[in-house]
This record gives sequence, C-alpha cells and structure tokens, in this order.
Amino acid sequence: MFTFQASVEPLNSSETTRTLIMDGCVAAGYTGRDQASVKEHIEELKKLGVPTPYTIPALYWISPDRLTWQSQIQVVGDQTSPEVEFFIAADSDGTLYVTIASDHTDRELETVSVSKSKQVCDKVLGDKFWCVDDVAEHWNKIEISSRVLHDGNWLAYQVGALERIMHYEDLLLLVKDDDPDINAPGLLSGTLPIIDGETRYTSACEMTMTDPILDRSIVKSYEIVVRADRS
Repeated sequence: MFTFQASVEPLNSSETTRTLIMDGCVAAGYTGRDQASVKEHIEELKKLGVPTPYTIPALYWISPDRLTWQSQIQVVGDQTSPEVEFFIAADSDGTLYVTIASDHTDRELETVSVSKSKQVCDKVLGDKFWCVDDVAEHWNKIEISSRVLHDGNWLAYQVGALERIMHYEDLLLLVKDDDPDINAPGLLSGTLPIIDGETRYTSACEMTMTDPILDRSIVKSYEIVVRADRS
C-alpha cells in the first residue's frame, strides 16, 4: 500500500492534513464526455504517430511512485509534454480528495507504448487538495486549465470545465472493472483538447483548478529539465 500526506483545504476551517492511500494508480485516457472532443484528442496524438487506443476510454496503470509535488521534474529527451487533469484519491475512511495534476507524457515513447510513455514521466500534483464532498454538487462547474512557456512567453494551452470529462464516479467504476482486486486507486482523469491542437514541448507548465462556486483555486507550476537520451 502506498501512502502520502496531503494538505487539505476544508470549508470554514484552517488547512489540515490527511493520509491518502493507494494500492494502484491509473492514468485514464480518452475520457471526454463529448465524443467529438475525444476524437479531437485522438487526432492530436495521431500527428505524433500515436496509434488509435485499444479502447475508449482507456486505462493505463502506473506506479504511485510516479506522483510528485516537486516544482521540477527531469525527463529524458526533448519530446515530452504536460496534460492538465484532475487527480483523485481517498483516505482510509474512503473519503475522496481532489487536486489539479499534470499527466506529463513522453510523446516519442508514446508511439511505441502508451502505457510505458505514461510510466516513464513523473506526474505533478497540486500542493493542496479539496474534499470531494465539498464540491460534489457543483462538480461539473469546476474548471481546469494550463499554460506553457513558449518562446519566452506564457501560452494558454488547455482549458475546460469538468463537465467535459467523465464523472469521477464513472471513472472509478471503470478502474474497479479493470482490476477488481484494487480497493484504493489513485486516478488521473484524462485530459482536455489542446486549444490550438499543437502539442508543445515546453520547459515550464502552470496549471490551475478553479471552483467558481466557492471562489477558490489551486495553482501549481513546474519546470521540465531535459536530460540527454543516450543509448
């Protein structure tokens, strides 16, 4: 069992800490509720040589050790890029918590194996979590977005409300169907289409989760350090 300490921002009280647990972690893909949006993402990946997924939605298992709160990750090769998503996990009582995340992915390796391309890169999580019970009634209105550093300037990269991604309850059911022995999965939700459809290999990413009802947000930035790809 993998455990980690999460800083939680509750309603009407000071920030607290919860121990979240995982006996597995999934990076979901092609999870858009709108099939046109899903096809748009598939076309983005086809430009990079990524084959059509084995099923839609798709589930790619990764090690929980790939999750990080660091503000810098190191990658091998210069063809990696971020994907803004939500991440969800539970404590020992089964209470769910959510934060912003980047399913950073190796695009070169993705043409060979999507599963391995997910496993090889660290996944950056927000520094604080929200209790899902606090946002469940207006879940679809929560917005996630990202921007990337491009030619020295910040460029809007992805944006959309969670109504565009499959509901977390449906995704967790898919995870359970895929592996019935998993009782406490961590889940990366799957992403949104890129605003202009062009994948960016960037040196920095900033991602934001905004709750317009409770008027709060989670912002996380991280740098990408490229190391040489040597045989």
